[in-house]
Amino acid sequence: MNYKRAILCGALLWVLIFFEVSALMFGFKLQGLNYYLVHFLLLAILTLVCAFIYFNGKKVGSGFLNGLLTGLVFLVVGIVLDAVLTIPLFVQSYTFFLDPYLWIGYIEGVILVGVMGSLKN
Repeated sequence: MNYKRAILCGALLWVLIFFEVSALMFGFKLQGLNYYLVHFLLLAILTLVCAFIYFNGKKVGSGFLNGLLTGLVFLVVGIVLDAVLTIPLFVQSYTFFLDPYLWIGYIEGVILVGVMGSLKN
């Protein structure tokens, strides 16, 4: 695994998700079930794009397990950035991490990166 590349791709994913969530909440003013349906679809697309960028590198391994480990690095980067930036500046409560929809997104992301790892030749 190329940790530097994984951390940078995880940070890119976090930035893309930040703008996506902001656009859905404040631009399109989506709420409730409509918000989550659109968000999880866009989350899948953004995650696959970032995983494709990561696995397109020459010094990265392949396979589902390597993909899961890369997905976990993406996840840790996202959690750290949320804890350092999102919560203090916008949410202002660490109960943010107790949201079950957030955990569904975490699981979705890790599994999708694992799938991309298994598809790398």
